[in-house]
Amino acid sequence: MPPTESLAVPSATNIGGVTISLSTIIDYILQRTHHELTVLSELLPRKTDMERKIEIFQFASRTRQLFIRLLALVKWATSASKVDKCTDICNFLEQQSMFFIDTADHLAKVARETLVTARLPCFSLPVAIDVLTTGTYPRLPTCIREKIVPPDPITPQEKNETLCKLNQVIQYRLVSSELPPQMRKLKIEHGRVKFPVEHEFEVTLTLMGDSPSIPWRLLDIDILVEDHETGDGKSLVHSLQVHYIHQLIQNRLLDNDRPLHVLYKMLHSFCQSLQLEVLHSQTQRLIHNRLGDSIRVEEYTLSKSLVISYWRDQNKRDRTQDTVVYKLSVHVCEEDDGKPLQISHTPSMSPDDSRKVGLAIKSDHLSIEKLLMQTIEVRTQIKLKDLAKDMQKYANEKCEVRDMPVALHVPILDPCMSSEVLRVAIDIQKGSYLTSVPCDDFSAVHEIETYLNDDRRGLDKLLIKLQMQLCLRRCEKSVQLLPAACLSTIPVVNSADHPLEKLGKCKLFIRVPRQANFFLVVNLVEETPRTVSYFYYLLETFPCTADGKEDDIAEDVGVKSYYRAGRFISMDSFSVTHGPFSKIFDDDMASQLDSFTRKRKLFLGDVEEPKAKKQKYSPYMVPELTYLLASCEERIPFIYLGDELNRQGIAHQGIQVEEEGICLCLGILDFPSLPGCSEDLKNNLKKHLLSCKFRIQSKPLFWVVEFLFTNPPLFTTNHKESGSVQRICFNLEMSADNVQKTVTDLLDEWNCMSHLFEAICPFAEIYNSDDLQGSFKSLVEIRSYNYRRIVLAYGPASTSIVTIQWKTDGQFHLTLGTCGQSSTANPHIPVLTHLQHEFNSNKSIAHLVQVLSDTWQPLSSIAKLPTAPVLGAFPNAKQNVSTFTVLPQSATHVRIVFRSTYSENTYTNYCIDVRFKSGEVVSIRDGAFSLLDTSRVIEGCNPASGLRAFLEMYVDEKVTQSHGRRRSTTQDDNPPSPIDMDSMDIFMSQTTPTMGSPASRQRQDPGIGGLRFHSNPMTPPSNPHTPASPGASRMPTGVNPSPSTLIGNPSPGTLLTGGSPGNPQLHVPSPSSFVPTPSPQSLGIHMQSPVGSFISPSMVEGGSPYPGSNLAMPSPGTRNWPNSPSVQGPSPASPVVNHPSRVLPQRSWAASVPLLLSHEAFNNMLTPTSLSGAQFLMVSPLERFFGCIFLKKQLSRNVQTEDSLTHLPPVEPGVVMFKVDGLQCKVNLHPPTLQSLQLKVFQSPDCKDVFAAEELQIIEKFFEMKAACPPYKANALTAFSRLLGAPSRILRDCVQIMRLELMPDRNFKWSVQWCLTIPPNVLNFIAPPGTPAVVIKNKMLIVLQFTRIGLNLPSGKEPQSIHIPLLYDIQANNISQVEPRAPVPQQQHMQTPVQSAVTMMLKRFTDTYQNHTECAIFPAVRELMANLVIPVL
Repeated sequence: MPPTESLAVPSATNIGGVTISLSTIIDYILQRTHHELTVLSELLPRKTDMERKIEIFQFASRTRQLFIRLLALVKWATSASKVDKCTDICNFLEQQSMFFIDTADHLAKVARETLVTARLPCFSLPVAIDVLTTGTYPRLPTCIREKIVPPDPITPQEKNETLCKLNQVIQYRLVSSELPPQMRKLKIEHGRVKFPVEHEFEVTLTLMGDSPSIPWRLLDIDILVEDHETGDGKSLVHSLQVHYIHQLIQNRLLDNDRPLHVLYKMLHSFCQSLQLEVLHSQTQRLIHNRLGDSIRVEEYTLSKSLVISYWRDQNKRDRTQDTVVYKLSVHVCEEDDGKPLQISHTPSMSPDDSRKVGLAIKSDHLSIEKLLMQTIEVRTQIKLKDLAKDMQKYANEKCEVRDMPVALHVPILDPCMSSEVLRVAIDIQKGSYLTSVPCDDFSAVHEIETYLNDDRRGLDKLLIKLQMQLCLRRCEKSVQLLPAACLSTIPVVNSADHPLEKLGKCKLFIRVPRQANFFLVVNLVEETPRTVSYFYYLLETFPCTADGKEDDIAEDVGVKSYYRAGRFISMDSFSVTHGPFSKIFDDDMASQLDSFTRKRKLFLGDVEEPKAKKQKYSPYMVPELTYLLASCEERIPFIYLGDELNRQGIAHQGIQVEEEGICLCLGILDFPSLPGCSEDLKNNLKKHLLSCKFRIQSKPLFWVVEFLFTNPPLFTTNHKESGSVQRICFNLEMSADNVQKTVTDLLDEWNCMSHLFEAICPFAEIYNSDDLQGSFKSLVEIRSYNYRRIVLAYGPASTSIVTIQWKTDGQFHLTLGTCGQSSTANPHIPVLTHLQHEFNSNKSIAHLVQVLSDTWQPLSSIAKLPTAPVLGAFPNAKQNVSTFTVLPQSATHVRIVFRSTYSENTYTNYCIDVRFKSGEVVSIRDGAFSLLDTSRVIEGCNPASGLRAFLEMYVDEKVTQSHGRRRSTTQDDNPPSPIDMDSMDIFMSQTTPTMGSPASRQRQDPGIGGLRFHSNPMTPPSNPHTPASPGASRMPTGVNPSPSTLIGNPSPGTLLTGGSPGNPQLHVPSPSSFVPTPSPQSLGIHMQSPVGSFISPSMVEGGSPYPGSNLAMPSPGTRNWPNSPSVQGPSPASPVVNHPSRVLPQRSWAASVPLLLSHEAFNNMLTPTSLSGAQFLMVSPLERFFGCIFLKKQLSRNVQTEDSLTHLPPVEPGVVMFKVDGLQCKVNLHPPTLQSLQLKVFQSPDCKDVFAAEELQIIEKFFEMKAACPPYKANALTAFSRLLGAPSRILRDCVQIMRLELMPDRNFKWSVQWCLTIPPNVLNFIAPPGTPAVVIKNKMLIVLQFTRIGLNLPSGKEPQSIHIPLLYDIQANNISQVEPRAPVPQQQHMQTPVQSAVTMMLKRFTDTYQNHTECAIFPAVRELMANLVIPVL
């Protein structure tokens, strides 16, 4: 880049000085510096070191000075606006000075040069006076006036008079001269005459005088010829051409005797030549754009003629024949020049046809395309009429030429639909024949088209072929709405030697609907000329491979399916369609005249020709085909079914037609003998059976089997089953491949009816008996009996129903449900399995009805018990357990378990054993005791202390005095805990070797003597009462064991894993192995039949309430069904393991003896209620009792495990006593109700006056209201126990908080409540929800809930509530909030606004609280209640 000095600075346009922009200066300086630096880098290497240093220093100094000046300039430029204003003022003043100087110079020049030679002429005063005074210039010279000033115009009146005279002159001239005929439409006005010739031209003439010798003057020419298609509205003649014609005609009008004739001939000739040119140009555009070689201009003579040929493709095909060239000629008439353009045709047309096209060109709309279309249309009609004469001999009806575009309609069939006619049209461009049939594109149609365009030989055969194809199309259309596939061919591998090969080519294979292996073959044969006959065949096929083997699709999916033709049966359509109830044609032969007689009478004129009958159906429909298909579809399944019935020995009637031809049916005459059913039963059931028929239901497709029975043994309340005849219909699956299954299903249904009928007969005798009719009908209502199932309604309002039916698995099935206004589910659902098993054993509906009626009320009461799982009921907070679990042992025996658990750390399982007795009583005992040895406790169960006393509160002596006995005074209601019951190693065996079952002895390791389980911890334990158990070995010698000692009693530790039907996930023994349920026969007890008496006063405890010879259950010893409810003891599939014995002192325990309660008392005991004065959840008295003894047991464990609690020996049974710092506590059941725990707190003798009496009462009340209340959580009691074990000074503060919870102070902003267990989302990083919320070590952790009070909140809005975990340092006597832990250890947890407010307030309290002798818990809580302010969330 050159240096800055070499650049010329642009000069400014203003006069004040030169200016340059600052950016340009900076750019120049940078360019200069860069240039010098570049030059320096190139020159320095050549110099010495000293010279280089000098050059660098000079460059730096020079550049520095330059940029300093630039800096000064930039700083100065900040005030450049003021300088600019001054510069503008100076420039303006200099410009004004220049103007003054320039003006003076010009004035001096005018005075010195211009004015010296200036002269003025003499003024023309007369002219000025004339102009100023008169406004005119009369002294203008005549020569100037004549050349410049125009003469004065004539007036309008003179103008009108002149034009009227000129009109008269023109009219006279026209009258006196001869006019051409085409110009006689004229108009004279305004001194002009106008001659219009339509669609050619229009001229305007006038005369310049009234002398006869003056020639016509041509004023205007307008050419009216237009091209509407290609002209786009523009003029076809150029203005120069019009001007030339104008001059030429004007010259011809001079010195001419007939000037107007000359005028017309010249313009007419020009217009015709122009029309021919327009037609020629249109033809060229048609050839170029659309028609191509289809037309051609054969000859075009300018101003004379235009010849066009069309249908040229036809001429190309007809080279072998005499070529006929179709031409259209437009030419000028030589005979009369005045005529328009004429039209002629080659070959010539008749006059009538020529008039349709037109004899001359219509000049109003010149269109060669329109002319060609009209010509081709006329030619088409002529050609088709000639063809119609030839085609009429092949058609039975008249051939017509109609429609637009015109076409020849040839009826092929008789009758013929409009879509079946053969339409022959002419190709507009080519002139060839085009054939079509609207309904389809047949191959014969194309062949006919070829023959029509050639020599037309063999046309009759092609028409017959088309006729057959149309008939096949009719067949396809007839079945298109049916689920039938139409095929022209099928791949048959054995067609060579099959009758199928003898059929003609025109045949159609129609697959029979829903019969994949059957085809209806339609064969068409021409019998007489133009007559086609239908022949029908039924073809049976079998799928196979290409080589004729069986087609196994499973082996190779890609193999193409072939068929092997089987039976081929010819079908007589007349006999099928004219049989009984199948008349589809209305042929009234009596109304038809004999053919010969009719012809003779018509000839003689005796009768008139009758009108043809109108078809009642569309000719498209082939009625016999659809009827044959439907008949095949319906009959083939019956044929298969009849063959299968014959193979299985079932007599039937064959295929029959129902009355009035409704449908087909197949009747069964007799059923074979069935296994398990006697001949008497079979004959008795057949007496009731009227008929059994098979029918077909089409949508969807299945068999409908109808049984008709008469005189049913039971009458129901269902109105559909009323009457002496009962119809039973059911559906069977229809499958042509598996007809055997259909017959098997029929026999299964008959078998089900037979077995149910066998059970119904004895019940019907009892139900209809006059002796027991009233009692039984009051127990049950028969809602439905249809020989397949019986529906019984029972219960007080008949809201529970049971359905009994026999199924194919070989046993009866019971289904329970409800109907009507039922508030709960069917109460017998828990014992459904046992009901079904017992019913299959005795098959007595009477016994079942009695059981259902007597057990409905107690089971409804049991259904009120809560079964929902409770979280946090046990010390393991993550373990949820059901409040009550109902374990059915039999239909009349259930066990109710309170809070059953599965884990090894099971704390308690309280259980009651309930048996349902007749007479509206139930028998209840403690289920923890063995049934036959009350000194033994069932493994895993705890005896419930005080249970006998609790039950006796509900005893009604009036109801139960005749059913049982009261306990004696020697019976104890508070049994001690059995051996090893409370130890945590409850699953450990005795240290001394014990005798187990053989199976357990084989698996037990001799070196390990302490562990119970060695192979599988879930194995159901053995029972001490089994033959191989230690309990049996310890029995005294010489004592014969009771039969019930052979009945097992496994531990309820497997209540939901082994024996309960409530656990369907595990296949384990039935719950009947839980507690023995011997039948009366097993105990040697026999009672009378329930027919005589259903209730026996001499009933024995433990026996069945419904004994008898007919209704008794078989003995358990005779049953060999594994895992069945009837099998007593452990399942054969379960290994027998060794158990430690759980033996109580040999004495009689009160709760082990059954106690009888009435149904009403039992219902009161299980119905949820609330205690008077308590606002707890509504729970049943039984749950409150079990919850209290559960908490009392938990309290005993807490006394043993908590260091701060010291156990004290109880002074009376059933009482838990312990002491803490300065206090002694006693916990026992509330004696009047036995449904709540009471805490009595006393001060120790050595620490009196530490607590006030009010504080002790608050502790007792808080225990009842918060710790020992529903839902009876163990962790809440543990937290309360820890509070009692706190030091006395801390406990007193805790008591004050309890007082504020029990008696809220409205003066505070917040109310406080203890959280004995950790609530959700609070301290979850330390322990899960439900864990005890009180921990006392070196520090004390508590959780309190604060609720906002004293605010008027809108309805529906809950007050604000927060949970605050507090940590109290016992040594430092300060309290703080537990800081939440971050989810990620590396991150810092952000406190919420509530947590921040609490933390800050507790920090301020700690700083200001100075009393170190008193506990800081209650003051801190009181400060929070009074002054805590948190943001509203």
